[in-house]
Amino acid sequence: MRSIAALTVLILALAACGSPQGGPKTAGPAGELEISAELDTASASPREGDLATLVFKVRNGTKNAVILRDLSQPRDLMLSGTVSAVANWQYAQSGLVTYVPDRDEWTYDKSKRPDTLRPIFNSGLLVPGETLTVRPRVRLLDMPVDFQFSYFELTADELRRKVYFENRQDKITRYTLLIGRELQERLVPSERTNEAGHRFIIFPHAEPVASNALLKTYRLQQPLRPRFFSLDQAIQKAGIKKPRPGDYTFSIIFDAWVLPKDQGLALVTPASISPLPEMRQMERIFYLLDSVVPEKVTVELRAHAAAAALSELKYPLVKQEREIPITKEVKEKRTYYYLFLTVEQLSRFFTDVRTLKLALDVEFGEGGGRLLLLNR
Repeated sequence: MRSIAALTVLILALAACGSPQGGPKTAGPAGELEISAELDTASASPREGDLATLVFKVRNGTKNAVILRDLSQPRDLMLSGTVSAVANWQYAQSGLVTYVPDRDEWTYDKSKRPDTLRPIFNSGLLVPGETLTVRPRVRLLDMPVDFQFSYFELTADELRRKVYFENRQDKITRYTLLIGRELQERLVPSERTNEAGHRFIIFPHAEPVASNALLKTYRLQQPLRPRFFSLDQAIQKAGIKKPRPGDYTFSIIFDAWVLPKDQGLALVTPASISPLPEMRQMERIFYLLDSVVPEKVTVELRAHAAAAALSELKYPLVKQEREIPITKEVKEKRTYYYLFLTVEQLSRFFTDVRTLKLALDVEFGEGGGRLLLLNR
């Protein structure tokens, strides 16, 4: 389960907080959630647009237990709906999870498929004085940036009533409420501060009371070396005003800026401006592309008309048939088409997708990420 519970990392701009050299700085006095952050040593002198690993250490400085929900970046603290996720401790798993009311417990069977995925699992329970470490790989842009930790603080009584602890039994794993010595044994602080999570629980109250989650805002600052072809130069070449954070990014594999242009997007280099197809999550798409190198990029074609059109253009499609559960008793056979593209094939692919008036999206899961090819 630990591999399943790995944190989801998405495209974001992060850097070390406080000093120009990226030294660790602690946010908040004792009695609060304490945060420190620094760039990995391999990213000691980053350029704007680089991908780098940021090391977050999160310590529970309160007197109660803390359950982390997520780490996000609000583009604008005053504007709702401008938030991107960096990491999640509250997540769903691919097996069947069932609540048993007469025993007030949950069962999880990895071998069975659920009708719907329920994000009730959590790997972010910290007892007082305990620390965990998160290492997201992130895009460095738009300094300074604000980040928010969303979490819940639970008293001892709330722990007994609301948190279900793991109890493995063959294929079926049970999650039960604990009391007394058994509970205390699960709440011994771990000395392994480099772990991303110390214990795995079911916390079904995270989503219904999401609006009541506590927030810890943390500002990070890091000087970035400009690129040979800087953002300002790219904006001037494209003939546009400077876009808002989140509306542009940098592509390492294309060595180009991705800017809004003529109601769409374009790759801008010193030599050219290349229009791009419609992209539903532009930042996340280029994060995936820059992260997957040197491996091939997986593209799932969710429009059968697109599969036919690309087949005519001699793309090597891979066909796969799968049975998808519609209900517990009924399954439906569906056909999926995939492409596996090298970096060198992406320019032609983008041109063809734009010509066919299709759209691209991105999806991240347990096995990594993939592009999605969709009808508009």
